[in-house]
Amino acid sequence: MGINSTRQPQYLAFFLIMVLLVPLGAFSFSFFGEKAQYNTNSISTSNSSPDVDLSSLPQIDYETLNQSWYDQNIEMLIIVPNENYVDEVQPLADWKNQKGVKTIILSNYTDYNGTDGPEKIRNMIKSYYESDGIRWVLLAGDAQSDLLPIRYVWNPDLRDCGLSDTEPVNSGDMEKPTDYYYADLTGTWNSDGDEYYGEAAKYNDFGEDEIDWTPEVYVGRLPASNEGELSDMIQKTLKYEKNPNVGDWMNNMLLVGGISSYETSDGEDEAKLTTYILQNYAEDQINFTHLARNALYIPPDPWEELERHTFRNKFNLGYSTVLFAGHGTYYEYNDIAGDIYTRLEALACTNFNMPSLIYADACATATYDANDNNIGEELMQNSDRGAIGYVGAMRLSLYFNDDEDLEALNRGNAKLFWKVFFEDQTYQQGKTLYDSKVAYMNSHYYKYERNSNYEEAERKQLTTYNLLGDPEVDIYTNIPGIITENPFPSQIYEGEMLNITIRDNYNRPVENARVYLYNQEKGIARTVYGDKSGNVKFRLPLGAAITYNVSISGHNLLGLSNFSFTTLPDNDNPDIFDVDLLTPNPSTFTNLNFQINTSDNASGIESVYVLFSTDNFNNYFYYHVSNAFDEDESFFNLETNKLQPGNYKYLVYTRDFTNKSTLMYDSSFQINIEVPISFYVLVGSVIGIICVAVASSIIYVKSIRLYPTKLEKLQVEQQ
Repeated sequence: MGINSTRQPQYLAFFLIMVLLVPLGAFSFSFFGEKAQYNTNSISTSNSSPDVDLSSLPQIDYETLNQSWYDQNIEMLIIVPNENYVDEVQPLADWKNQKGVKTIILSNYTDYNGTDGPEKIRNMIKSYYESDGIRWVLLAGDAQSDLLPIRYVWNPDLRDCGLSDTEPVNSGDMEKPTDYYYADLTGTWNSDGDEYYGEAAKYNDFGEDEIDWTPEVYVGRLPASNEGELSDMIQKTLKYEKNPNVGDWMNNMLLVGGISSYETSDGEDEAKLTTYILQNYAEDQINFTHLARNALYIPPDPWEELERHTFRNKFNLGYSTVLFAGHGTYYEYNDIAGDIYTRLEALACTNFNMPSLIYADACATATYDANDNNIGEELMQNSDRGAIGYVGAMRLSLYFNDDEDLEALNRGNAKLFWKVFFEDQTYQQGKTLYDSKVAYMNSHYYKYERNSNYEEAERKQLTTYNLLGDPEVDIYTNIPGIITENPFPSQIYEGEMLNITIRDNYNRPVENARVYLYNQEKGIARTVYGDKSGNVKFRLPLGAAITYNVSISGHNLLGLSNFSFTTLPDNDNPDIFDVDLLTPNPSTFTNLNFQINTSDNASGIESVYVLFSTDNFNNYFYYHVSNAFDEDESFFNLETNKLQPGNYKYLVYTRDFTNKSTLMYDSSFQINIEVPISFYVLVGSVIGIICVAVASSIIYVKSIRLYPTKLEKLQVEQQ
């Protein structure tokens, strides 16, 4: 009994602790529920604003805005073998600059570091990509005679795929040429430092792919062996863009499908591919002529039988775009049934002033590194006919029998080229080619279904198809229009965000419109691009009474359409119409949400600030929302963090892009964030716990000291 009695103080201490902790748990609920009183108002006028030093607020970043107007980046490089070729390409560079594609001519690639010519050219391109973010590269010179040398990559596809074929030109079966080397600027291309470039991971000493495969720039080549050939191709390009032969040919496509093999049960009719492209991408956008030979597949009407001279006769009529699918060599198109089109016919073609973008889904029709008489070069070098752009294979290219889904190798790439062209509305021929390569690598087939045994064939498919022609050229898909009505509003203010829609005289939106604005006296120059619906958005820099000259070009537009406008001064301060605090009963556990309605009909609202202070704005902190340079919002939602307890005043400050400002304050702009009662309960509970713990310790120590005496007494009683 005596021992049990000594525990009573301990139980008492435990009981007291629990009693003190229970309110803590109970009041912790009210901690979240405790609300502060506040005042709010929706007002549109302001007076008696406090005197606030706003110098600590962030300044408007005019440097970034001005950089886009006063320091225009280079967009295109024209690379020539040496200074002897500069005069031939100067008219093309001048035209690019007139329409707003800032272009420079480079003739000094040999001055750059590199182990050989291709590496020096690539390092030169990389330097401008890193400094200016260039998009386009035109190699204005042939790959032969090392005028503008091409890169050969390790690509033993025929050996690795178990094929007995050999390449049709004598550069070897293991290393293959490609201009992709100049488009992919982030791949190492030779990370193990051996004599072989562009190796797959299995051939690289470190087990890594030497090609990155994502093109940073779009590359094309004019395969000129001398200044005269280059001049012819330049003049053809200029006429196509500046003063074309306007006609129905611009809205016509020629599709030609041969027979690739009789070996499979249903034949390898390439008309399946041409039909798929027509039905899924082209027929709703362009008129067409469909030529086909068939083993078994009969294409839907309308189509015509492909005979020996049918291609020649039709091609000479003039088409904007051409697809040939079948077999090929450097001197002809053919299929299993025989010849279809020869280089001599290409040399003598009569589609005067109606040059086509040609995609040849066939082997080795563009061996421009090995000879000058390949069919691709013959079509390009005609000064006023033939092709404006030619996409063809530099070596043998492969297909799979029974590829019913048309998704692999030759067929997959050809299909996606025209998908990107028509469906994605990508009409600049260099961009079409390289974007279609990326689309192929992103396809379900390539990512999940391709056979690793044919890896080298897949790599070759991506590297062997290159563009002959100016990559920046926009291909016609309709009769071009002009812009007759000035798309700009009658009053335009300095710093204003302009949002315009470019339409031609047929009321068609100009897809991917290019708007070039400049004032040579002020050193102003900027090019902005529209979307696929012809919408163009951009913000002007500060400066009133500046006259902007404007040149507009784009898809299916004839030459340049020129306009001008002069900016007005922004003399008015912005307006604040409404300030609403939406948070009911704000507390230490709630964020504050404001809705602020503003207006500025000139340069536009740059930012809105809400300033909070507990000492009448001698000191303050703030939250803000801003418009980026390409935004023009006037209605803002602003959310703060949770505020500490206190009595706050707040005010709203807004400024426009010319740094004119308005401050709104009202006596109702006050918030009282109270200290929650649970805070006091918590403090009291902690103090109580400490007191009880001390008392318990004293009682416990005292009981320990009495324990021997009580034990002795208990033993005596038991005796």
